[in-house]
Formats: sequence, C-alpha cells, structure tokens
Amino acid sequence: MTTPRPFFCAMPLFVVIGAKRAGVVFGAVLGAGATLLLLLPPPAWCAQHQGTAYATRARQAGTMTAHKKHHASPTGEQPASPAQGDARGHGRQSRTVLQAQAAVDAARAQHRAMEEEKARQAAAIEASRIRNNAAQAAATQANTQALALSAATVAATSQLHDTEQQISDLSERIGTIREEQRGLQTTLRANAHALGPILPLAERLSLYPSDTLLAAPVPQGDAVTGFLILRGLSRQMEVQAQTMRAQQTHLNAVDTDLSAQYATLAGLKQNQSQQRDTVRQQAARARIAQQQASKAAQSAAQQLLAATQRASSLQDAIARLDALEDTARTTLQHEIAAAEQAHQAGRAKAARQQEATLDQNEGPGLAERGASGGAQPVAGRLVSGWGVPSDSGPTTGMTYRTPAGASVRAPCSGSVDFAGTFRSYGQMVILNCGRRYRFVLAGLSELSVDTAQSLTKGAPLGHMSATGGSATLFIQLRNGQKTINPAPFL
Repeated sequence: MTTPRPFFCAMPLFVVIGAKRAGVVFGAVLGAGATLLLLLPPPAWCAQHQGTAYATRARQAGTMTAHKKHHASPTGEQPASPAQGDARGHGRQSRTVLQAQAAVDAARAQHRAMEEEKARQAAAIEASRIRNNAAQAAATQANTQALALSAATVAATSQLHDTEQQISDLSERIGTIREEQRGLQTTLRANAHALGPILPLAERLSLYPSDTLLAAPVPQGDAVTGFLILRGLSRQMEVQAQTMRAQQTHLNAVDTDLSAQYATLAGLKQNQSQQRDTVRQQAARARIAQQQASKAAQSAAQQLLAATQRASSLQDAIARLDALEDTARTTLQHEIAAAEQAHQAGRAKAARQQEATLDQNEGPGLAERGASGGAQPVAGRLVSGWGVPSDSGPTTGMTYRTPAGASVRAPCSGSVDFAGTFRSYGQMVILNCGRRYRFVLAGLSELSVDTAQSLTKGAPLGHMSATGGSATLFIQLRNGQKTINPAPFL
C-alpha cells in the first residue's frame, strides 16, 4: 500500500506576475489585471515523497508489464511515460488558463461595447428631446406670430369694411337720387306735352290779345266767356310753369349732386381697391404663418376636413365636429391620467400643454354686444332675420345682401373648423368660437383662411363674388346642435 501524496505536491505552483493582487491560479484567472503567469516546479520538500512514490510505481510496473502488453494497441505504440504525462497535464492547464483569459477579455470587450451602445442611445434620446423641444418652441412662436398677423389685419379689414359700407350706402343714395331724377324728368315731359296745344294760342294772346278775341265770328257773350276761360288758363299755366321751373331747378341740383356722389364713389372704390389689396396681402402672410405653425396639427386639420366633407347635412357636420372635439379631449385626459399614474411628469406636462393649446385655439366663447352695438361681419343690408316664417319653416340664420366683392370679417375670435366648399352652400367657413359656439358663414366666393387656422375677431375670412350687382351671405350661429339668434352677438 502506497502513501498518498499531498494534493499540493500533485500540481505545479502558479505565481502571478504583474497582477493587481497576488493569488493562486483561480484568483489569477478570475481577477482583473493579470498579465503573466509563470509555471514553477513543486517545492523541494516534496521530492522525497515523490521518490518513494516513484519506487513503488516501478515495482508495480514490473508485475503489470505482461498485462499492458496484452492490451497494447495494434499499431505497436508504447504507453506514455510518467514524465510525458506530467508535460501533457501542464500543457492542458496552460491552455485552460489562456482560454479563461480570452473569455475574460471577450466579456470585457462585450461590456465595453454595451456601454458604448448605451451611451449612443442616451445621446440619441437627448438629441431627439432637444429637437422636439425646439420644434415645439418654434411652433409656439409661429402660432403667436400668426395670431399677431391676424390681429394686424383687423385694422385694415375694419377700414375696408367702413369703405365698403360707405360705398353701399352711397350706392343706395345714388339710386334714390336717380329715381327722383327720372320722376322729375317724366313730370316735366308730361306737363310740356299737356301744354303743347295751348302754347300757340297763349303766345298769340300775349302778342295780339284784341285781334285774337275779336277775330272769331262768335256772339259777344261767348267772346267774353272765352276771354274769362283764357284768363283762368293763363293763370293755371303760369302756376304750372313756375312748378316746372322749380322742378327743373331741383333736377339740375339733383344732377349736380349725382355727379358729386359719383366722384365720391369713384374715390371710395379706389380706396377700396388699395385697402382690399392690403387686406389680402396681410391675410396671405397670416395664412402662411399659420400653415407653418400648424404642420404638427395637419393630421387634426385633415380629420376636421374629412369629417365635415363626409357629412350629409350642416347639422351632421356640426355633430361630427363636436364628436371629434370630445374625442380629442377624452384622449388627452386619459393621457394625463396614465402619465400621472406612471409618475411620468414630462409626459403629463406635455399632455396638459396640448389641452391648454386646444382650449386657447378653440376661442373664449361669445358675449352679447354692448349698448354701443357691434359691426356686422359684412357690408350691405339685412334682408332676412332669424326666425322669420318661410315656406320651409322659420329661418335658422340671417341673410345679408352685400355689394359685389365685399369682404367678410370673423364675427368672433377662435379657430377655423372648416373652410371650403360644402354641398349647396358654396364656399363656407365654420368658425369655432369656444364653449360649443360656432358661426357658419356661407355664400363666399373667395376664402382667405384654412382649416385649423386661429383668428382674431374682425380678421378677414374671404370675399363675396365680384361679378353682378350684389351677392348674398348667410350667417348661422349654433350652440352644439341648436341654432340660436346671431343678432345679439354681431
């Protein structure tokens, strides 16, 4: 029976050179910073124990020679000596250490790559956040600029409206004067025609009264009667002549006034043309600014257009717009609640900002005009009020007869829910004033606004047809699905 070797004599000793901490082979393999491993022989005090073990193995080898020969390989290879076995073991251990070191290096490289990728993703997220904040700031600035431009158009549009109203009033006055002129001319012609047969006799009587009266072969009494009749006719003719002279004088004054009114009208129309160009330029700038500010809201604008154009009636269109508004508000409220529940302050803040923007763009609602009254949204005169009986029932809006090419102004501040052609209404604008109040203006020929554009009260919406003598604008006010009288708010 052989004496067992201590386990530490059965393996070579590894010494770590260049490591951050010295240790056995396991520490060298698992630790960081090991750069060199040296293989040292076993300690000297194990040599005697090894010699005894070698002698014992030699005696055993003699008894097992025949058995090993019997199990030798057919190729005739000799079994490896103990020294060769130890060398192979040392080689396997060296390869194991190298493989472990390579695995550690690979793990470190993968860790570094993951850290670099994480850093790249963080940088990309930060850059995206910065771009998003910049885009939101730019959109807010553009929207503010669009509102400022819309407010700037109010003064020019107000001047244009006053000029158009003066032109309308002056045109009506000119029409009245022309009617009076035609009446005077007709009366003068009728009087002249009635006096035509008598004028030769009156002229002869004025020149030769005695000869004219005595020349006729009539009795003396009839001659006196005729004289009295002629005297009465002469007085009547004198009164009629004075009346005709007064009418002619008045007619001359009417002609002069009419010429002056035409000159004033020409000047007003020239001012109107210049003011209209100014309003259109300012409206175009406001429209472009709003389009730039509304790029982020293009999908919402498309939804509004699609919902309105799919509607079968005006009431259906308003119902669809109300539904879209309710859906948007509900979605934002759910988003805020979900963000607060997930403790995502940034997400909740963004949703609240969107809700505030929705409220701001919608409009402040409506208030009845004061005692001083308000300005109607278009020049012209009212031809049909709200609730007037008609063949199809009480009217649901107000109808204005407008001058050709008259400008139409926004009756409230808010945002445009729809701007375009709708069914038989022609060019139509639905203006959201807030608190579910919406003005519907139909019958325009040209639009100066787009869907989702924010407007200030008095800003231009478009123009009426410039062809023909006049045009018709229909105005309706709705609160939800109910029509109400727009007169107190105009």
